[in-house]
Amino acid sequence: MSKPKHSDPQEQQERSYHYGDLRNTLILKGLALLNSRGPEGLSLRELAREIGVGHNAPYRHFKNKNELLEAMAATGFRQLKAYNLRLELEYANDAEAQLFESALYLIQQASSQNNLFRLMFGGQLSLFDCGEELRSEAQETLQSLVKIIALGQQQGRFSRENSFRQTLATLSMIQGFAMMTSSGLLQEIPRDPQQIRAMAAQVVDVLLKGLNVR
Repeated sequence: MSKPKHSDPQEQQERSYHYGDLRNTLILKGLALLNSRGPEGLSLRELAREIGVGHNAPYRHFKNKNELLEAMAATGFRQLKAYNLRLELEYANDAEAQLFESALYLIQQASSQNNLFRLMFGGQLSLFDCGEELRSEAQETLQSLVKIIALGQQQGRFSRENSFRQTLATLSMIQGFAMMTSSGLLQEIPRDPQQIRAMAAQVVDVLLKGLNVR
């Protein structure tokens, strides 16, 4: 009697893995390693090894590392968008509070997840030449900020100028401060959340003086 044929252990492992979740698993594992290694320290094969699947499995979802990085950046934008939507409920009648908390989120991310922040806003990935997921998530996130500015205008707290242009100016100021934090230019910035919150309040205070009705 012939012995039963055994498939290669790697093939068994790939068949037993729940591939419906592999794409998200690769993104989450990449995000977990991004801050310590930077985008240059990531590879699809290494992620496959750490997750425990065959080295070719990730290529069923991402044709190269750049596609993975785009998906990671899209996840970051999606998280910011979801946070802004939550602020709509938590501070429904207070556009200034929504703006402050959204700004604080970005500044804290630049401090604690600096490589993700730079992946989203640092120009490494071009929104002019990227996949639809990243482009869509970035634009929807921008629109969630436009809604905050528009609410402030409706409430008579912000001047009634073009809400989109005001959002761009607002984001530029917040992003600029956050980028200086992320790059290490402001090395004296403390890591204590309360002190970061206090400095974010100062940034937003200057910003609000420009947005408020004169």
